[in-house]
Amino acid sequence: MHVRKNSSQSSISSPTVPLFLRPRALRPPDAAAYIGGTAGLIEQLWRDGLLPYRLVGGVRVTLIEDLDAYLDSLEKTAGKLFDRHPVAATEARKLAAA
Repeated sequence: MHVRKNSSQSSISSPTVPLFLRPRALRPPDAAAYIGGTAGLIEQLWRDGLLPYRLVGGVRVTLIEDLDAYLDSLEKTAGKLFDRHPVAATEARKLAAA
């Protein structure tokens, strides 16, 4: 008796290519999206030394673990932001509405 083997089944266990690879490092636009900021914020954090970066092929990237550490270092707050000051455009709109 001959048993036909399904071509999708393999008797040898082999690694498969994952459908999704989680990146270890991100460039500024993706790093910003990850933390809810802007690419400019990421670059400012690099300049201020608050967020480390690595060079990969001459391109600056930030490790996801460093982004997590930065977010974890920020103070948790709740309620109204009392230390915010209206910007000139907001003041101009208030004056125009009066």
